[in-house]
Amino acid sequence: MRLISLESWEAVGSKVASARRLLGLSQQDLADQLELDRTAVSRIESGQRGIDSLELSRLSRVLQRPIDWFLTASPAAIVSRRSEVIERRDLPVDALLESLARDVELLVELGFLVPTFQRVEGPVGDVQQAEAAAAEARRKLGCDGPAWDLVRLGEKAGLYAFSLGLERQGVEGCYMALEGAGVAAVNGIAESGRRRFTLAHELGHHLLADEYSADWDVGAGVSERERLINAFAVHFLLPRADVSRRWEALAGAADPRNAAIHIGVEFGVSWSATCSQLRNLQLISPAEREELIGHPPGWIDYVERELAVREDLSPPQVPPGYAAAVAKAFRKNQLGASRAMELMRGTLDADDFPSQGKVPLDALRGEVDWS
Repeated sequence: MRLISLESWEAVGSKVASARRLLGLSQQDLADQLELDRTAVSRIESGQRGIDSLELSRLSRVLQRPIDWFLTASPAAIVSRRSEVIERRDLPVDALLESLARDVELLVELGFLVPTFQRVEGPVGDVQQAEAAAAEARRKLGCDGPAWDLVRLGEKAGLYAFSLGLERQGVEGCYMALEGAGVAAVNGIAESGRRRFTLAHELGHHLLADEYSADWDVGAGVSERERLINAFAVHFLLPRADVSRRWEALAGAADPRNAAIHIGVEFGVSWSATCSQLRNLQLISPAEREELIGHPPGWIDYVERELAVREDLSPPQVPPGYAAAVAKAFRKNQLGASRAMELMRGTLDADDFPSQGKVPLDALRGEVDWS
């Protein structure tokens, strides 16, 4: 995603209106906070009135957007998505994805972040092809056995994934493609197995070359494409060969519930996803699946089997390579502490940042190569 400057006050005004609506503010509400007449806000949003630097600074503060957001075009994927929404209603997830995309692109442009971009080749038009794509993805990412630390795995494919508290967003997860990379956000308030399935789902969008996704419920399968992405995700997390091998070792045919409990914990997926995949692999019957789903395990089931339920994607979490890039940019005086803290998305606070040294004169002139 390259930043493209807007060339008209009408375009700038449209972004002001978008940010205002997203916060649930009326034109009068915004006018009051800016100490302007409502008609002035109306004229700004329609492009009939320009904005001076002080007004732009106040808009940035009130509407909770960086100044450059008002002056540059949104990614094409976001614009396309907005055009599909009834009455062009703004989606909170749009703002989140755009913010994450700008953060990633900033580190790339500074030279501190170098994505390794990967795709899965071949069509994915049915469940069998989705399973094959998941197997190829696991092979490319060097994933053998349970796929843990999904944020790090995604980063190996050029996907920068963030686990954040999205209570007000109303989404399980979302994804947007960038130039040579991708960004995803996962709703960190869900339980660990759900978070992992969501990120595997967004990884599917990334590896299968989808431009944008905003998944209000990744289990709903609202379209054929989403159903296939779900199939990719479940086979990525619960691959046929590995699950079948563990099922046999755990004598699943004789005691399916015991084997299912072990497999769910070992592979880090929810009980419902475990039972559904065991049925998909024809290891249990439809009736056994319904029986198992109706009797989910509790803490005593885990304790008596000496199983520890492992957490993954606990919020807030940012990709490790991305975090290292932020640290390096800070050390090299390319980011101030406040901006670096913003990029770290709540994983650090001001006390975690040491004082910066003096900025070299050559750096101010733009003559230093920090790579």
